[in-house]
Amino acid sequence: MTYQVFTAESPGRMSLPDSPSSVWVISTLEIAVGWQGEHHLMLVHPSYPLAEQINSPSHDEGYWAPPFVAYPVPIDFSPPTTVGSLWRLATEAVDRIDVVRDLNHLAYQMGLRDIELRQRSPFLELKISPRSPSLVKAYYILRHGLIGVDASSCRNLADPEQRRGYVFLPLGQYRSATQGRYSVEHERNERWFLGKPIMSNIEHVLDDDMRRLAISEEGIGVQPALFNRVEQGILCVVDLAGYGAALRYAFEHMHTFSTSAIAAQEDFRRRMAEEMHTMLGDIGTTQAQFAGDGFVAAFPERVYPDINKLISAILIRWERLIGLVEKLNNAIRDPMQRVGTRIVLHRGAYTYGRVAGPRSFAAAFDGTSIIEVVRLEQGLAADAKRRSTDMFTSLPHRSHLLAVSTSLDDTLGVAQRKVAFARWTQLGQAHLVSKEYDGDALVYRFPTPDGEQ
Repeated sequence: MTYQVFTAESPGRMSLPDSPSSVWVISTLEIAVGWQGEHHLMLVHPSYPLAEQINSPSHDEGYWAPPFVAYPVPIDFSPPTTVGSLWRLATEAVDRIDVVRDLNHLAYQMGLRDIELRQRSPFLELKISPRSPSLVKAYYILRHGLIGVDASSCRNLADPEQRRGYVFLPLGQYRSATQGRYSVEHERNERWFLGKPIMSNIEHVLDDDMRRLAISEEGIGVQPALFNRVEQGILCVVDLAGYGAALRYAFEHMHTFSTSAIAAQEDFRRRMAEEMHTMLGDIGTTQAQFAGDGFVAAFPERVYPDINKLISAILIRWERLIGLVEKLNNAIRDPMQRVGTRIVLHRGAYTYGRVAGPRSFAAAFDGTSIIEVVRLEQGLAADAKRRSTDMFTSLPHRSHLLAVSTSLDDTLGVAQRKVAFARWTQLGQAHLVSKEYDGDALVYRFPTPDGEQ
């Protein structure tokens, strides 16, 4: 069969090409969010594909869908065989459901209050099930638009830190923002957005220019500032020096008859990644971006008002990570292939969240202070590698280095420096340069037992 849509105007006596194995009422909540003169439809990812389903698509992505509430419709003695009998079965089921109450409950769970809904034209779908492609199912789509909400809850629409997982499909650029692909399993063309297909009911609605316009005209305006937050806090950048060389060494030398080279390499990578994630989780921040062998993290002062206590917590956890690195280094016989570490601490203002408004599909950092702390780390890496100054000339090939920006150092008291950096050896102040940025920082080294790393 192919995908088919029926409305109240469809001939009731028309035979269905296939009798559905089950019938569902899907009550959708269409939420258009306005930003800079454009409206975007909120979509969620309600389910990963079910495992081991017959004829499941190989892409294994699941579908974008609007927020919704689903109701199974009982089929008593035999499934419907005509459009009319299917329509009656679905609409009679709706009469027994308090749809508006359930949509208000859904909105409450989304953090929205005092909502205003508008019912839009419903329709029936008969199609191959998106999650169980071996089955044909019917879906009665009850459309409701969110056209009003209390302004105090609009940050829950913006989802600035992506905690709710919303993505926003631009209605005005629907064609250019999506791509068409034919699905062999579902026997129809599908439109894809952000690397995943869109559920057919939303695709049907948005394929019509007038329906897209109507949704946009009843959209909810959201202030741009709600999509992200301007913060003041401690910024932290870490990186592993020689990480790639160590992985290559693990691949070439750290395997036995019972452990493959790839397994040794993967174990090295996994243990370091787990420790970095655990470190930030233990300290408690979720404002972080990881990139292989390092990360950028921020600790906002509204959450961490005691800077001295925070710095101590960061360094205690970083020293634990250094201990893990040293255990791994002990298994690397060649000192030139061992791993060093770099950590840079800075203080300043930054932006975190959906920095591009609804077109952001992941939380990110922005701001001058973010560039500064990243450039300080790059400058520290370059100077340590070149050994161009006296400070770095006498260092071992791989060292554990810490750089504290002068702006952060100015806020730390002398007594706190002695406590936080008690196990670190101060090397002095360095002028670190990277690309268009240059800045000063106090550089420390963490000594190791053999003095080599």
